[in-house]
Amino acid sequence: MKPEPRIKNSETRTLLRCFSYLRPHWKLTTGAYATMLVIDGINMLNPQLLRWTIDNGIGGDPADTQRTRMLALAVGALLLLVLIKGVLTYFQGMWTEIASQSVAYDLRNELQRKITLLSFSFHDKAEAGDLLSRAIQDVERIRFLTGRAAFRIIEGALLLLLTAGVMISMNPRLGLLAAASLPILAYQSLRFGRVFRPLSAQIQKQLSVLTTRVEQNLRGTRVIKTFAQQEAEMERFEVENRQWFDLSAQAARLQAVFMPLLHLLANISSVVILWYGGTLVINGQLTLGELVAFTTYMGQLVSPVRFFGMILPAVSMATASA
Repeated sequence: MKPEPRIKNSETRTLLRCFSYLRPHWKLTTGAYATMLVIDGINMLNPQLLRWTIDNGIGGDPADTQRTRMLALAVGALLLLVLIKGVLTYFQGMWTEIASQSVAYDLRNELQRKITLLSFSFHDKAEAGDLLSRAIQDVERIRFLTGRAAFRIIEGALLLLLTAGVMISMNPRLGLLAAASLPILAYQSLRFGRVFRPLSAQIQKQLSVLTTRVEQNLRGTRVIKTFAQQEAEMERFEVENRQWFDLSAQAARLQAVFMPLLHLLANISSVVILWYGGTLVINGQLTLGELVAFTTYMGQLVSPVRFFGMILPAVSMATASA
């Protein structure tokens, strides 16, 4: 029972070290996260504008001659927010990608410097295919983790908290009912991560073995042909390739079961909210605009949790790469 915390602490330290490569690029990172805050604010405002448009513009008093004008103003405001969000999303994606590509650039340079300075004894024991896998594929996965993956996780967590707070403040009963599905979705995501993480580490290790086998065969082609070992090398390669295929197929089966289950739970929650909210509208306890706002918020509430389920495999692979 004692080794497990040490393993987790080691993984945490390794990941923190990877994120430390973002430090020289803090301006780009700060800019990306600042745009994230503004975009999340727009996401909170959009459903409220929809609510106001439906209750006061479309569903307002028929005798009110200002309804058309209010509707036009609301639609114009929505369009303006969409344009602002689009521009900010462009800069957000560009800054995040440049920062993460800079991390990969620095990591590859440091790897090359380290490999060059290592002793002859290390290079006698090390496999070139394993080093190639680390320098190319593993660095790429760390780049994704320090860039879009980490950004989406933080953005999703913030959007989750803001959306849940707004929904509960609008209608406590309906808001709490919507939030009740989150622990189940979060549990399923974490459960999937616990199963997938060790499997992704095995896939990474086996890919290194496979890359090494290819590199050795290419480098020793003359020797293999001289001693007529083509069939034996093909059989050895097929064994390693089959093992990698089986591990990858197992990972695909896990995702094929998990993702539809997560979508099913999210859709059931949305249907329950629509049914209960509809009864409140019929009984005059909720306006139609508030129900539309609630269903919009519900999509924002469930979306980050579903995204966590999609991003966890990438995080698990990046952890193994790190």
